[in-house]
Amino acid sequence: METLASVLGCKIGSLPTSYLGLPLGAPYKSTRVWDAVEERFRKRLSLWKRQYLSKGGRLTLLKSTLSSLPTYFLSLFVIPKKVCARLEKIQRDFLWGGGALENTPHLVSWKAICATKKEGGLGIRSLSTFNKPHLGKWLWRLANENESLWMQIISGKYDLQEGGWCSKGVRDRYGVGVWKAIGNGWENFRSHSRFIIGDGTRVKFWKDLWCGNQALEEAFPTLFHLSVNKKGWVAEAWEEDKVGGSWGLRFNRHLNDWEVGEVESLLSKLHPLTIRRGVEDLFRWKENKNGTFSFKSFYSSLSRDTKPPFPARIIWTPWVPIRASFFGWEAAWNRLLTTDRLKRFGWSIPNRCFLCKQEEETTDHLLLFCEKARMLWLLIFSLFGVRWVMHSSMKRNLFG
Repeated sequence: METLASVLGCKIGSLPTSYLGLPLGAPYKSTRVWDAVEERFRKRLSLWKRQYLSKGGRLTLLKSTLSSLPTYFLSLFVIPKKVCARLEKIQRDFLWGGGALENTPHLVSWKAICATKKEGGLGIRSLSTFNKPHLGKWLWRLANENESLWMQIISGKYDLQEGGWCSKGVRDRYGVGVWKAIGNGWENFRSHSRFIIGDGTRVKFWKDLWCGNQALEEAFPTLFHLSVNKKGWVAEAWEEDKVGGSWGLRFNRHLNDWEVGEVESLLSKLHPLTIRRGVEDLFRWKENKNGTFSFKSFYSSLSRDTKPPFPARIIWTPWVPIRASFFGWEAAWNRLLTTDRLKRFGWSIPNRCFLCKQEEETTDHLLLFCEKARMLWLLIFSLFGVRWVMHSSMKRNLFG
């Protein structure tokens, strides 16, 4: 070995080791792989830094830390749940306080914080969701880069599924590794894409998304169960003739009268589409207008959720200091540490407004309905000649 190393001009090492910043030879599911990432997180988000930053400053540092994270780890490895929980705990403690210095309550759930600002969050990316688009780019490249060397290696080792868009799944010990973990996300990835028909030899007629916004299997379940070839290709459903061709559907029995209407509906849907001999079928990303995969579009589709409207436009404005915007965001969520909320966390203190000494202190009372606050509002409104009636809550007032 020493003679060979001297001839080749290299050193003798052992596995696991590090190559181009990535662990080589280590089990891909091992949490040790992520120790370097966690250490970097802890250094960037040291608790002592939090003492000298406003919450707006902490938010800025949190986002810059995630953007400077070695993303090539997330581009190759599925982040373990334990590691994800530890990293998010570091982020939460830094934002709200906690850990060794103090035990400040976390006022808003982490899931809500990871939503976009438009949806009422802070725009911090969820690590588990952030991981999926990084892995998805390999699935996109596998489906579109037929001639690349790495794709030939993957297809040679795992073989390809019918159609050749993705590698086959591996269920035994053979092939267990990084690519198996990436390939497990294929079904979710495929649900965000569609096919453009060329010669129709690589697209399933019933099961793939190529006609409309739904697979024909789901759009016409009755006809699917009656079809002769449920796993057939699009090209097999096209019948050539002298004029050009037409769609020929085959069923295992004669159709009833109420089923003929469904066939007519299916044929009208297929009518604008034709088979083009000599043209390859294409795999396209449906979350983007140009049909090309992008990290942003995949992340947005994964984190998309139906949430009640939030006054983000009036809170997050570029001419307002970020610490003031953060305070407005907390007030809109009704999560300020007023006396009524402190009592919920176990504090034994009398609840009286610090300004008027008359009513109980709540977010809406302190900022809207207290005598002192009301005088300030009236003064500001009079300066601008505005007539205004306060809404019942801070959130509705911001909407107004």
